[in-house]
Amino acid sequence: MDDISHKPPEHNRTGQNLRAPMPRPKVRGRMIDFHCHLLNASHADAWFAAADHFGFATFFSMGPLEEAIRLKRVWGDRIHFTAVPAWREIGSMGWIDDWLRRIESFYNLGCRIAKFHMAPGTLIRTMMSFDSPVFQRVLKEMLDRKMIIMSHVGDPELWYQTKYADTTKFGSRDLHYQLWATVLEAVNGNPWVGAHLGGNPEDLHRLQALLDRFPNLWLDCSATRWMQREVSVRRDAMREFFIRNQDRILFGSDQVSGDDRSFDFYASRFWVHRKLWETAFVGDSPIADPDLPPDNQPTLRGLCLPDPVLQKLYRENAVRLMANANVQLS
Repeated sequence: MDDISHKPPEHNRTGQNLRAPMPRPKVRGRMIDFHCHLLNASHADAWFAAADHFGFATFFSMGPLEEAIRLKRVWGDRIHFTAVPAWREIGSMGWIDDWLRRIESFYNLGCRIAKFHMAPGTLIRTMMSFDSPVFQRVLKEMLDRKMIIMSHVGDPELWYQTKYADTTKFGSRDLHYQLWATVLEAVNGNPWVGAHLGGNPEDLHRLQALLDRFPNLWLDCSATRWMQREVSVRRDAMREFFIRNQDRILFGSDQVSGDDRSFDFYASRFWVHRKLWETAFVGDSPIADPDLPPDNQPTLRGLCLPDPVLQKLYRENAVRLMANANVQLS
């Protein structure tokens, strides 16, 4: 039997010292993580300890409504919320009515962003697509409240080639993006954030075409394992893309809290993101990628973005975007 007692954790397979100091970037004001999932108030102490270590001060979190007041009471303006449905109830009887009630409740807590999860697998689970009456009903509620929209469209290209290969069941990527474009056109300029670099960091031509066509579209760069793989393999083109679109990209970690996750887990995500965006680091990532074989794990290749771009990525773009919803970030 293999001795697994010394097997490194998947969040730190390289033995990186995640508690070593890392110089703060030259960002004026609080650094903002626009896309994350702090799911329970009991997770917050370790979360914010890791965040403080790496310089992140303010978070826009997608989590249960039931935890929102507990988090807000302790952490104040360090945490804001993005309205989401009760994930475990998605697709069940009455889940849409419950989602609408949750949008209202989040709104009453000061939330001004709401998210649709429209990945191929979720489309099957909910039987809801961008052209369905159910989607239009929820979208109208968000637009009537003048909320910023966020969506998860697409998924890693590796998944489209494997788990979503049956296009008769899941549809094609081209179809998913055609439907999204139709909705982007229909919302009359309402701000819309495409999560995870619009769900297609593998195709910068597609993303550029969307940004050029829709001035109301913003992207976030969340999802650590996905970004470390796809940003690094097209490092030069990605750097040019970020600089060209520096006014439209928001930082997000897609950090997800959990009962079994501690400082080091959260730190691993912040460590990778900061190396990826701020530095010219080239080397093994501490975070294992389950979509790649063990002998072909990702090599990080940092973009070394200019300081003015980092200022926008980490702060100014989120401040400007939220001003559209009359939210002033201190």
